[in-house]
Amino acid sequence: MHNAVTETAIFVKRLHFNNNRKSPLRKKRYISLALSLVMAGIAVAQQYNFRHYQVENGLSNNAVICMLQDSSHFMWFGTKDGLNRFDGYRFKVFRHQPRNNRSIGSNFIHCLSEGANGFLWVGTDKGIYRYNAVSESFEKLSNQVTGVISDLKAGSNGSLWFIMNQMLYCYQPSKNHFVFFDPARYGFFTSLSPLPGGSLCLSTPDGLVKHYDPVTGTMRSTDMFSHSQPTSSRWIERVYAIDNTNILIATSNQGAKWLNLSGSTYTDILTRENNTDLFVRNFLKVSDSTVWIASESGIFVYNLHNHQYANLKKAYNNPFSLSDNAVYSFCKDEEGGIWAGTYFGGANYYPMQRSAFQRMFPMPDQNSLSGNVVREITEDRYGNIWIGTEDAGLNKLSSKTGLLSSYLPTGKKGSIAYTNIHGLLADGDYLWIGTFEHGLDVMDIPTGKIIHHYSKGNRPGDLQSNFIHCITKTKQGEILLGTTIGAYRFNSHNHTFTPITSMPVNNWYSYIKQASDGTLWAATYGNGIRFFNPATGRSGNFICRQDAKGTLPDNRVNSIYEDSRKQLWFASEGGLSKWNARDSSFRNYTTADGLPTDYVLSILEDSSSNIWISTSKGLAMLSAATDKFTVYTTANGLLSDQFNFNSAYRNANGKMYFGSVKGLTTFQPDLFSDNPFVPPVFITGIEVFNQELVIGDKDSPLKKSISYTSSISLPYDQSTISIDFAALGFSAPEMIAYAYRMKGLDDDWVYLSKNRKAFFTRLKPGNYVFEVKAAASNGRWSPTPTRLEVEIRPPWWATNWAYFIYILLGASAFIYILRAYHQYTEAKNKRKYEQLEAAKEKEIFTAKIEFFTNVAHEIKTPLSLIKGPLEKIMKKAEGITDIANNLGIMERNTNRLIDLTNQLLDFRQTEINSFRLNFIHVNISELLEETFNSFRPLAEEKGLRYHIRYPSQQVFAYIDTDAFKKILYNLFSNALKYASRQASIHLYEIAENDTFFRITFQNDGFTIPVDMRDKIFEPFFRMQETATEQGTGIGLTLSRSLAQLHGGAIIVSSNPGGGNVFSLQLPLQQQNES
Repeated sequence: MHNAVTETAIFVKRLHFNNNRKSPLRKKRYISLALSLVMAGIAVAQQYNFRHYQVENGLSNNAVICMLQDSSHFMWFGTKDGLNRFDGYRFKVFRHQPRNNRSIGSNFIHCLSEGANGFLWVGTDKGIYRYNAVSESFEKLSNQVTGVISDLKAGSNGSLWFIMNQMLYCYQPSKNHFVFFDPARYGFFTSLSPLPGGSLCLSTPDGLVKHYDPVTGTMRSTDMFSHSQPTSSRWIERVYAIDNTNILIATSNQGAKWLNLSGSTYTDILTRENNTDLFVRNFLKVSDSTVWIASESGIFVYNLHNHQYANLKKAYNNPFSLSDNAVYSFCKDEEGGIWAGTYFGGANYYPMQRSAFQRMFPMPDQNSLSGNVVREITEDRYGNIWIGTEDAGLNKLSSKTGLLSSYLPTGKKGSIAYTNIHGLLADGDYLWIGTFEHGLDVMDIPTGKIIHHYSKGNRPGDLQSNFIHCITKTKQGEILLGTTIGAYRFNSHNHTFTPITSMPVNNWYSYIKQASDGTLWAATYGNGIRFFNPATGRSGNFICRQDAKGTLPDNRVNSIYEDSRKQLWFASEGGLSKWNARDSSFRNYTTADGLPTDYVLSILEDSSSNIWISTSKGLAMLSAATDKFTVYTTANGLLSDQFNFNSAYRNANGKMYFGSVKGLTTFQPDLFSDNPFVPPVFITGIEVFNQELVIGDKDSPLKKSISYTSSISLPYDQSTISIDFAALGFSAPEMIAYAYRMKGLDDDWVYLSKNRKAFFTRLKPGNYVFEVKAAASNGRWSPTPTRLEVEIRPPWWATNWAYFIYILLGASAFIYILRAYHQYTEAKNKRKYEQLEAAKEKEIFTAKIEFFTNVAHEIKTPLSLIKGPLEKIMKKAEGITDIANNLGIMERNTNRLIDLTNQLLDFRQTEINSFRLNFIHVNISELLEETFNSFRPLAEEKGLRYHIRYPSQQVFAYIDTDAFKKILYNLFSNALKYASRQASIHLYEIAENDTFFRITFQNDGFTIPVDMRDKIFEPFFRMQETATEQGTGIGLTLSRSLAQLHGGAIIVSSNPGGGNVFSLQLPLQQQNES
């Protein structure tokens, strides 16, 4: 009988009883002991699950005969059809190429070994080849070494021991010398194993193990079948040294043997399995107490101390089991992961870090879950775990036997109503079962029979919905139900249901939770969260408000959880929310904080106060210490990244259960261990315009492997490149994060979570340094980035020779420059003269302003005295046409003189800060439109595109109308005067909290330099570029002064496409409003 949670086919070593009759008491003891071993086997079974790499993943052939991890951390796999190098993502296959003498000479790889100098020795059926990682090429060891190499090992002194055609050789690279061990004296051999002391252990095809001492040149033999059962074959497949004296021996039909060299004694440790002779092929020492044994009957995990073992075999109904029972080779990598090569199933990988997650899923013909989609999980008082699925009914995991029982609707009395379970609650001897569309069942746990069924009805007290989505029990012992149409309280006296206070029946209730203070919290699907405190009568509803902070992120709430600190947590489709009772707000965690998705389904807390969250894209743990997330996915051993609603449970021992769409994942958070391994990063490829650069190709800049290249030089027309990289971590390569940068282009790191390729388009000629680093799921980054210097050579016209020619051309042009110098000097003197003239003109204008100001003072009073009598004469001359017309002309010119006088005095007053404004409430939009229309003829005369933009609402403000008109006049005039093709005015919309209104005047004329933007407001300042335009030079000065008197400003900026923007900003309100 096999356990429900078996991860791979496990067979525990059985007890062997003799045929003597036993007493009943002894029989009971044996049965008890056997049961304990079965349960021990169950515990072991929960640990072993394999990841498979086969031809579909890029492996050249599924027959993996040998394997190793080299000193650079690459994995190598020798197959019947090629040699494979693996970086965790991609296989690079090396095969024989008839026209390439640098390729390997044969595709059938028998054995691999790495020498002290870093060279990889490859034994094939046609001799030995040495792989040079730098040049990615192979060199044949010798033309005399052409036979089948069944085994080879590199010695610590640099020598190479190998067996060719069952004969022993030793190659000494320093002397380029071969030592041949004549079989007439030494015999034939099948395998070898160097010992730590420098000696050698060898096996023979006739059942002997020989210990060779290179110092004395002697061999000592031990017959490995001397006291074993008679056998038809004495073939020894492999010898494997555990240490200097203990040797494991693999045989073809008597399994594994253990030899102690010091006493020349051996023990048969594993000879038969299921009454069948055992063919053992290889060994791997995993720890001081454990060795893995490869055989034609799967893998045996053997304990060297107590001699117990477990047999891992292929299970056809388990995708995580061993892929093939014929296991040929082993390798333990730097992370502690174990690789197993099989004959038909490719390479199997067992990462040690993945054993924390145990998985339960349907396995036909075995005791397993009945369905894939696990929804509800609960525990009864007997310790049984009840598991409700959405596709195959109810399951019970027995606390006594560890076996599963399934419950399906049969249509008979006592069976459950439906296969789709949406709610579970264990209460004493009763199990409450909510279903999808088929109402509520109550099961008697001891008998497993349904004793009550409730469904939707029309009578008072009947259920109003058959869709039961959650069931909970309060501290007062009440049973509460959440349905698609309301939340209900069960009355045990009359078996009726009444709506829960403050829980509207028009809501879909997905979860109900009573907090420690007695408050009932209800999660709804679409209407946020409702709460009701029966003691205080306080109730309410929290919903998502997109425009407000501290609210729920989404109204579809899936689960509620209260942790050990009485902190409430909410899972919704907008993230994870933490309730703040002080201000009734939520602290929301989303993908921006590290969640894999905002679609959160269930919540649990572990014994360290960490919060575990199931989502639709994996499992996340929120650290109580750092407030940071750690994410786990199928790469870490989960069944699926897609978890299910309301599918989480933690038992009294802290074990957690999470349901997914592919089964149930269980784990003990306390058993999680941090993997300190930081994977090394290698650059594995470089492409130019999506074509990979290959060593030795025509015009290829690569002279050696890109993984061992420190710099590369490319021409300017090959400056669009992409660089591939990989961190050599195999336990969970999908969880490795990367960061890269190209110094010289951008010194900031670019972080990647999935892609392992950096793209650079049209790099400019120059020198760059590409750097890349990686971090495994532990968050530790590579201490030193991997670097590649990249040179982009300039085109020929930008080389040093080209610049030399340019210098010669420049020298030739020097004569021309001398000739033009005189003309340049004359032009310069002319400009100086013009500047002097402009300064003189400014001085004259200043004098004029002073003169006119003085004159204005003198004539202002006479003009006023003239205007009064003139108005009286005009009244008397009414009706006398000629006189009235002449008097009208006199009046207009008098007013004109008065206005000019006032403007001159205003300018002077602004200069001496004595100008006073009279603020009144004015329609700015109308004033602006009036001024705009007055300048329209000028715009049309200049052929300008002239337009204005108004806000949707008219703008009102307190201004001095006269001063404001002067400002507008000058800014309009300035905008049109210096425009080339267009001028535009924009009165901006007034927002609710604005205190200023803003008008911009834009044109496309000459852009005022930044260093000139303050000078243009100085009196009489004229820019040389605009000197041809007429103007007094005081318009902008007066406008800015008047704007500042309003409490505003005029700001100058430039358009992105050229031209200038004058922004007038004035307050909407004034302190001394009229």
